[in-house]
Amino acid sequence: MYTPIYLFIAIRYLWNMHLTNFKKIFMILSITSIMISTVAIIVTISMINGSEHDFKKNIMSFVPHLIITNHDQYVRISDFPKKILQINNVETVSNLISKEVIAQSKNNISMAEIIGIDATNNYNIKNYNQKNILKILKSGQYNIIIGAQLAKKLNVCIGDTINLILLSDKKNNFSGKIFNQHIFKIINIFSTNNEIDYYQIIMNKQDSLNFLDYSKNYISGWRIWLYDPLHLNLNTFKKITNQFILLDWKLQKGELFKAMKIEKYIMFFLFFLILIISILNIFINLTTYIAENQCVIAILQTQGLSNWKIMLTFIIFGSSNVIIGSTLGTIIAMALIIQSNFLKYCINYFVHESNISLIFVPYQILLINIASILFAIFATLYPSWRAIQSKPAQVLNNE
Repeated sequence: MYTPIYLFIAIRYLWNMHLTNFKKIFMILSITSIMISTVAIIVTISMINGSEHDFKKNIMSFVPHLIITNHDQYVRISDFPKKILQINNVETVSNLISKEVIAQSKNNISMAEIIGIDATNNYNIKNYNQKNILKILKSGQYNIIIGAQLAKKLNVCIGDTINLILLSDKKNNFSGKIFNQHIFKIINIFSTNNEIDYYQIIMNKQDSLNFLDYSKNYISGWRIWLYDPLHLNLNTFKKITNQFILLDWKLQKGELFKAMKIEKYIMFFLFFLILIISILNIFINLTTYIAENQCVIAILQTQGLSNWKIMLTFIIFGSSNVIIGSTLGTIIAMALIIQSNFLKYCINYFVHESNISLIFVPYQILLINIASILFAIFATLYPSWRAIQSKPAQVLNNE
């Protein structure tokens, strides 16, 4: 005898040669729709995960996760709030010398941002793809390294000089705003394929302090690097830094990150919408199947099969489509992600984008499959419960 009997009956009625062509097509379409929705959501979520990874790697590597400063961007180094180092999400802290200036060459003029660096900035200067950057930017020589796009805009190259102009907030009764300017020599050009190539200028820290006319032991602020900048909690820092101003990365890149989050939520919504439609089809199919097989159910009851086993039979029978579709969809999606050349070719054909990362997270795939199966089980509960409500004597009396 086949045991457990309810599993044998469910599998037997799931697919057999006596099913009509319409039922076979309906079942295949149900499995296919769930499979396609599973493939779509896993591939899409993997693309969004890849976008977030690229966002952290290519953008967050240059944008300070958090800047602590004051209104004048002029703070004493000794005033650093040391309790910040006790926050778990803080990875490293470095002094920040930064100011917006006007860069003027013989042919053009542009706004720029100067960054003063020293040995304490090793965390991020490696991202500029420059070797021995601290050795070539020696103090007192007023050498600089500028972004490739900024150099293109100013029409300058290595060996040329540019004039950097700093507007001051100080007032002068005769000339109004006063400004400071100095000639700097370009000794190299960096290219990061990032937006900082359009405006950033790197120079020695001491040269930047002299150019900005900063007093000894004063800086623009402190740059905070976090382990996970996407989960920055400003309230934790505000409790420690009441007298300072906090400038987080969301001021510059917040809208881009929000757009990425919205895309993820929309993808989840579309996935569940397709899933619900597929499960509704299963609900209708199971309800119709139970109505057509009332006699079979009554015979099983008279043969001594308990009500809960009959319910379990129809739950397994109804949810099998989702289990099969989700499993096939997961296998196909994983194969497409691992062998990503086909996906990248299809994407490039439509959007002409070559740098696409695909990163799958196992727990996300597990949650997608669990959600599909749970929805399917819930959809089969009511039809399965209705199946055992009929009286076997009344049903068989009409036969």
